Amino acid sequence: MASENKSEILAQHEANSALNAATVAPVARHDKDLSADGIASPLDERIIAASSEALEAGHTHYVDVPGIAPLRAAIAEFLNNSSGASCEPGNIIVTAGVQESRFLTMQKIGENFESIAVPAVAHPGAQKALGVRARNVIPLPVDAERGYLPSIESISDVVAGGCRLLYLESPSRLSGAAYKTDEVAAIGQALRDAGASAIWDQGLAPWVDGDCPSLAALEDAPALFTTIGEAFPGMGLTSWHIGYIAAPEDQIPSMQSQKQIMAICTSTAAQYAALEASNLFAEARASKLAQLSQLRNRLVEMAADRSLDVISGDAKNIIALRAPAAGAANLRGAGFDFADGASFGAPAVIRLKVNAATADALHALS
Repeated sequence: MASENKSEILAQHEANSALNAATVAPVARHDKDLSADGIASPLDERIIAASSEALEAGHTHYVDVPGIAPLRAAIAEFLNNSSGASCEPGNIIVTAGVQESRFLTMQKIGENFESIAVPAVAHPGAQKALGVRARNVIPLPVDAERGYLPSIESISDVVAGGCRLLYLESPSRLSGAAYKTDEVAAIGQALRDAGASAIWDQGLAPWVDGDCPSLAALEDAPALFTTIGEAFPGMGLTSWHIGYIAAPEDQIPSMQSQKQIMAICTSTAAQYAALEASNLFAEARASKLAQLSQLRNRLVEMAADRSLDVISGDAKNIIALRAPAAGAANLRGAGFDFADGASFGAPAVIRLKVNAATADALHALS
């Protein structure tokens, strides 16, 4: 390639604000890194053994692009049990992390629609996934008092205006706020009435204490709605990047083809590790969720004692606050990393992972 062509491509990349948007690391990089929303856990010995046995058995070559059949079945069962979905293995693609899930769904499902509506406050990975080609992206207004979720009215308005594809997060990747049962039903009805589809990021749903309603549970969901998230979170596989897409079966081939072009397949040994994690997940999640709930409750009380404004959220693995004037600088000065709300579209908001170091971060904030 001629040097002038390379220069032109680099200039186009540098001018693309979506591709250059600041993002959030999926995995903590040090003890004071509270920016990620993944749960850091040591790998269970059984998961390590499953991965090692897969390698020793020769599972080091290319496998089915959408994932090994047993893992696709396990993810389908996980979604059916946890969110009331009606998935079959044929609805599932195993991805190299949730960001690949965002990219494949937004690009390949999105190419069937003239526009896509994305919440004005959403994970910055959504911007990056949409930034690789020109798209008519419609900002979806959000309700700051409702944890930055789009209201039912704003969703109804955007589909009434002609948009037929929406990207939604529940729980919100910034605040952890999740839609209630009646709200999910209303969203589903608005989309159904308009003949619209949705990409529904429910990756944080396992960290909601109680029900976390999903579009996937609606009767006609298998034909209309696509869900994405991380597979078996909290099992120590965060840095292994195992995500999923659960989509209408007629949408699978184009995403599978694009995945093959991008990355051939998701690491085979990692898939066998995730398969073993599926057997251990229910018990491990219950224990971790109980610990997170207790810790987050104490952090909310601590924040109130320091006059810090906690944003309403349901997911117990994160806590978002409206930052005091010098809050971000104080956190950085104390050596903490955090998720900056500005990257999500909500300046002056700070999101912290809930763990043993978060209390020290609240001290630094106040």
